[in-house]
Amino acid sequence: MKKSWNGVAFKNHLWKCATSTTVPEFKAAMLELKEFNGDCYTWLSKIPAHHWSRSHFSGRAGSDMLLNNMCEIFNRWLVDARDKPIITALEYIREYLMKRIVNVNKMISKCEGPLSPYGTKMFDKIKHEASKYTVLWNGAHQYQVSGPHQDQCVVDMELKVCACRRWEITGMPCKHAVAAINIMGINDEKVRDPERWVSEVYSVDN
Repeated sequence: MKKSWNGVAFKNHLWKCATSTTVPEFKAAMLELKEFNGDCYTWLSKIPAHHWSRSHFSGRAGSDMLLNNMCEIFNRWLVDARDKPIITALEYIREYLMKRIVNVNKMISKCEGPLSPYGTKMFDKIKHEASKYTVLWNGAHQYQVSGPHQDQCVVDMELKVCACRRWEITGMPCKHAVAAINIMGINDEKVRDPERWVSEVYSVDN
């Protein structure tokens, strides 16, 4: 895309489309891009959305990653091994992974909560955003959560899904879900710490 449409404006439009979590939100972002630049919109429309936009992801991965940075970092560390014989290259990779595991274990030993450092940082931000939302309970396991900018979603705590789809896609309760969790205790419902609702992929143990 940078070869034909470079600059901050194009980048912002692309990321708005890529980070959309619902199809209506995605379509609205694409229309904004179309009004901004029709040729760029036509080019981007030819790429199936399920390859690059959260709005079309299944949620199977349970990840917030949209980039291949982890692969790029791994490849960068393997540069010195690429021109070596296969056994030597494999030994290089094995030793690199041993060092990485030790470094990760050192980081884990410093964790105070149940989530990884990355998971904790993400979830703290979500909990802060959840404080701005109001919640209505339907008497069962669903909640209507409303917030700034006419943001309103339905959260199903039994199915662990939200209308915004962020919980389903990333495996981490969205701000709407956290707002619902906060109100569950007030309604005398069975409630756990918010961190216990986060997918196990973000846990320190895993």
